[in-house]
Amino acid sequence: MIRAWWQRARDEWRASRRLRIAGLVALAFVAFHLLAALERAREASADQYRNDMELQARLEGMRGQKAWQGRATRAQAALETMRERMPEVTGAGLAQAELQSWLGDLSTQSALTESRIRVEDAIDVPDHPDLWQVVARLDAQVPQYGDAALLRALSTGLPWIQVERLEIGEGTPARLGLVVRGYYRRAVPGAPAAAASPDASPAPPPAEPTP
Repeated sequence: MIRAWWQRARDEWRASRRLRIAGLVALAFVAFHLLAALERAREASADQYRNDMELQARLEGMRGQKAWQGRATRAQAALETMRERMPEVTGAGLAQAELQSWLGDLSTQSALTESRIRVEDAIDVPDHPDLWQVVARLDAQVPQYGDAALLRALSTGLPWIQVERLEIGEGTPARLGLVVRGYYRRAVPGAPAAAASPDASPAPPPAEPTP
């Protein structure tokens, strides 16, 4: 059956000039698109090769600069100094208390009224087993023209206290909704307490948290 079908197709091919022309056009169309696809693949490979060679040249040039080792050492020292300024606590409860106290001080410094502070549980920081993180929310009333003082007070907590969300409504006084995330260093048992950095701003006396 297959042989008969093949014989009939061959006879039709020989007998029909239009069929042969259509077949050649289809073959040329497929060949054209195949060549275009090969050309695009060649250009992509050439571009990737050029990019790899440029990257290798830059890396070789950087490797020859001896100043990079000194920069890395200074950057590591600066990071360690900054980490030493991070508040140190001996437990999750103290991390919560520290953030609640900080928000209470923020409320006092910014002359906020009707302050309500809610602190969540302290949890681990992924990939940093020596740190705690705590999320807390402060709802209050902002006095007239009190936005600038509030923002300045918030900046004093950087980088270890990050603002997750800040909403200040319209009107006088304006409603404030503030969500912050604080980071605290776990104290090593038996290790002496870290000395306060001389350039660190002194903390105001702790305010009683508003229930």
